Amino acid sequence: MNLFRSEEHARRWTLYYRDVDDYIMPVSDWGTVFGASMFRNRLDDDYLAHSAEYLEDYRTALQGMGKSIPAAERYLSTVLFTDIVDSTKQAAALGDTQWRTLLERHNGIVRAQLAHFYGTEVKHTGDGIMATFESPARAIGCAVAITELVGEIGMEVRAGVHSGEIEVFGDDIGGIAVHIGARISAAAGPSEVLVLSTVKDAVIGSPIDFDDRGTHHLKGVPGEWHLYAAAP
Repeated sequence: MNLFRSEEHARRWTLYYRDVDDYIMPVSDWGTVFGASMFRNRLDDDYLAHSAEYLEDYRTALQGMGKSIPAAERYLSTVLFTDIVDSTKQAAALGDTQWRTLLERHNGIVRAQLAHFYGTEVKHTGDGIMATFESPARAIGCAVAITELVGEIGMEVRAGVHSGEIEVFGDDIGGIAVHIGARISAAAGPSEVLVLSTVKDAVIGSPIDFDDRGTHHLKGVPGEWHLYAAAP
């Protein structure tokens, strides 16, 4: 039974866990776990990109077999998501070579601002980045700077900032705080940096101003959430 599609696939999978002793099983048991409908429905071609989304289902399936995986390391952090607006349209208009050059300039701007505001790049997410910060004010300042500077090279990005407990899986992160951060970013307009009211309240006393964007439903997250846009 081949659980992995490639050596790279297998290598990345093992990064999510620090100790394998608790969940090594006979092949027949692996088949039972991976055959669970709740897990199988998410086993699509790009599921490594969504590993955090089905980790809880995986844990539940293992528990049904009397097995467990080590608890992930958790700590309080602020997560920043950015995404290039209309990236596919721009790439088609510019062509591969020009688009790649522009994207490299974008990446240079983003990484320079992450360094300036003491952020840590976690990974690229499509045409944007996910990064963590110890301070929500620094994350917001970084996001605002990125939106302004990429505008100078003819690009627009949207961004979302959220604070909460995150889980660490090797060199990746997950948890509900990460999901909420991604959904906040998706709700932002071009050149807009959105935060929840909790993040806005956390930076009271800083020079950051906010514009009220009202309440919104965030895809996959129950309830209504009050969003604010960081003023440039």
